[in-house]
Amino acid sequence: MTLLWLFVIVGVSALLIWQFVGYPLLMATVALRAKPRVVDYTYQPFVSILVPTYNEETVIAQRIENLLNLNYPGENYEIIVVDSGSLDGTVGVVQDLLQSYGDHNPPVKIIREKERRGKASAINFGKRAARGDFVLVTDANAAFDPNVLREIMPHFKDPKVGAVGGKYCVANPENSLAASTSFYWDLEYMMRVGESALDSACTFHGEINAWRKDLVDADVRMLTEDLDMCVSIKEKGYKIVYEPGAIVYEPAPTTPEDQIKQRKRTSIGTIQILFKHGKFLISAKDWYRRLIFPSHKALTMISPFMILTIPILYLVIGDLQVALAHLILTLTFFVSLFAALLFARSRLLPGRKDETAFSVASIPKIIHYVLLNEYLILLAWKDFLFGRYSVLWEKATTTR
Repeated sequence: MTLLWLFVIVGVSALLIWQFVGYPLLMATVALRAKPRVVDYTYQPFVSILVPTYNEETVIAQRIENLLNLNYPGENYEIIVVDSGSLDGTVGVVQDLLQSYGDHNPPVKIIREKERRGKASAINFGKRAARGDFVLVTDANAAFDPNVLREIMPHFKDPKVGAVGGKYCVANPENSLAASTSFYWDLEYMMRVGESALDSACTFHGEINAWRKDLVDADVRMLTEDLDMCVSIKEKGYKIVYEPGAIVYEPAPTTPEDQIKQRKRTSIGTIQILFKHGKFLISAKDWYRRLIFPSHKALTMISPFMILTIPILYLVIGDLQVALAHLILTLTFFVSLFAALLFARSRLLPGRKDETAFSVASIPKIIHYVLLNEYLILLAWKDFLFGRYSVLWEKATTTR
């Protein structure tokens, strides 16, 4: 019986190592070996940019100004602000800006939902007013690099491409709490480059995602409508491309409360998707279902339970020497793969050389970050099972 439990604990440990370092390292390797995509930059179709808003008076004018100055023909895109019952001066700010802007290209307009129904509802409302065959959704507090449309839109010349996502960068790295998430986003970058080369990116960012308008509606029940739309587009047989040259900047939360709020919400949304798309995801017929989604998202939602299983199994086995040997071997293997991951990161992101050194001082920060996230996933499961969540935006106030 002890041998059986030992096999179980080794299997659980292997899954955790795979989730945290094995899969990112594999995708980083794929990314390093992948050939650059060849795109036709002369392909510049008309695209409708949707900016959902709710109480965004402090940032919306700057956001529109940013979108007006993209490196893309003005006659080939439009900007639609979709306001969802704002209670502040958001609508007035936009209307004043439109009066001063006049009748120019790209055209800008504002449409209004009578009440706040959540981001997915705002996306669908804006989509109905969009003139383009392609829609790009972004946030009011984000800022695009000028080449965003120039980098994203040529991918749609390939009829197999259903959606394209861009690269998220932290806009306030000078804040120590915001900067602490930079390694996480580096891992996301490496994984998405590899996933896109292998099959399709697992998801795209809510701050920057473009898709064929006729493919999908946002599900108003979903908390993470971006991931849900990705899976829905993949269900229809299309590819999701990750374009790191299309960069969006957005502030990261600067308080633990806002970080917790964001992480718990996205976790609940991922759990929703596991149940909604379970039948599709289980029928593993491509790399997206065989490898990408299970490793990138599904394992993450069960990892807290796997972590809790290990000390329980130590108690069940009841042999201190076996437990210590397993722990030492697991940590040795983990650190070895982590070092390889840091090396791959330095190759893919050469500008991060100052951050790639692994030191003993880094260990407590890494453990704290991992355990906090695992705890928040447990809280997400609790809220999901008891129905304690809402599709209405729970904005992180420190990102405005």
